[in-house]
Amino acid sequence: MIEMSVLLEKMLIFLVLMVIGWLLAKKGMLDKNSTRAVSSLTINVFMCATIIGSGLGMDKALGLGELAWLLLVVCVMQLLGYLIAAIVVHITPGEKERTPVFELLMSMGNSMFIALPIVQSVYGATAAFYVALSCLPFNVLLYTYGVYRLKSGQGAGGLRVRDILSAPLCATLLSLLILLLRIPVPGAVRALISAMSGATMPLSMLVIGASLGSVSLLDAFKNGRLYLVSAVRLLLIPVVTWALLRLFVHNSELLMTMTIIAACPSAVLVTVLSVQYGRDSVFSAEGTLQNTALSMLTIPLLVWLLGR
Repeated sequence: MIEMSVLLEKMLIFLVLMVIGWLLAKKGMLDKNSTRAVSSLTINVFMCATIIGSGLGMDKALGLGELAWLLLVVCVMQLLGYLIAAIVVHITPGEKERTPVFELLMSMGNSMFIALPIVQSVYGATAAFYVALSCLPFNVLLYTYGVYRLKSGQGAGGLRVRDILSAPLCATLLSLLILLLRIPVPGAVRALISAMSGATMPLSMLVIGASLGSVSLLDAFKNGRLYLVSAVRLLLIPVVTWALLRLFVHNSELLMTMTIIAACPSAVLVTVLSVQYGRDSVFSAEGTLQNTALSMLTIPLLVWLLGR
């Protein structure tokens, strides 16, 4: 069982770092270009080191059968979010132009920036590896169904395979190869990866805060429809995920890791893609800011209620 005092301490650190990033952006010390550069560095270098390090830190060898089982669990977890969001969109009225953004704000959680540092800090390398595995179905769903929804009626370009093959996904595949083939990794390389991994959490939180610096906090909490997004993203999806997975997942660490991933706030990528495909990026950014702020309360609450 997770120690709640440890989780609350970590969430407080995350919140402070996000606020620092937000303030730096508000003061113009982190503009869009510098935020984009730091984000790229975090995703393509430090986060990849964390993913590879999570595989190296696994306390036991991983067989094909166990890997297949883990992949099934992470795929079910990711698909549930998309299914629930599609149902909510179908049964609730809303502006047609905003519907794809509304749906993806509920579907896509910020697992790599939020869940990865949380579970790595609280549970350790094995749980971090579970999060890394989740980026496989995350990327496939995002750049197939997610892009399809945003492109609907927009006349945008086609799907690019290189978008699916992101650096974290490639790092996950490399980590899997090292585990499955029992590839020896020199101690110096392990030490380097460990040192680089230490930068992932603070940089991730600063990037999230800075990326939302252009959004008004007041406006984000004035839009009533965004509260539905937050309720579905932060409460409904993780509770349904936990209730379903606990029927066949008996490893409590795996179950709670999947629940934390499902409880993550909306991915900043929704706003990035909304800009790319001509959707309402302001609505997307406001939704992301609102549920990111609320997630600092809901994630510890869910872990406390469901992790006992």
